[in-house]
Amino acid sequence: MIQRRIPPQHLADLVTTLVAPACRKRGVANAALLLDPAELFGERLAKLCAVERISWPRGSRIDRADSTGATLVVEARSGSALTLQHVAPQVIERANLIIGWPAISRLRIVQAGRRRDATQMRETTAKPLDGATISAIEAELPPLSDQKLKTALARLGASVRERGLSAGRKEP
Repeated sequence: MIQRRIPPQHLADLVTTLVAPACRKRGVANAALLLDPAELFGERLAKLCAVERISWPRGSRIDRADSTGATLVVEARSGSALTLQHVAPQVIERANLIIGWPAISRLRIVQAGRRRDATQMRETTAKPLDGATISAIEAELPPLSDQKLKTALARLGASVRERGLSAGRKEP
């Protein structure tokens, strides 16, 4: 019997294939718009805003790079809506950079109080990770051929330590 070995795949490739259908159903062209709101809105506004969907014009297709003119619908708490309106050109530019092509041409702001309670907004507590902690964890990791994977694992470990998610667990 011949055994076939399946080559290892990057975790990001596997997650993207799982998340992409759900994102397309909600009209979001790229899951990266949902994953890191601080990259899209900035640190201060990321806690107060959330991407709701991308509204595509009639007849355009999500999988064509020449589709343009989509509207990014953002849900914001009432206090941040005015600020978000002033930085709308920067948000549109960042969204297009994240997506990888100029798909977004407009930003529509929906206040959170109208659609759902403001307490249901997703809170992001993303803080910059300490470089010393990342390098210390990276030194603890075994040697890996893929340096990007090693760096990603070190960042994940630093995040877990910083948030205290492993606190209270017993060592095996």
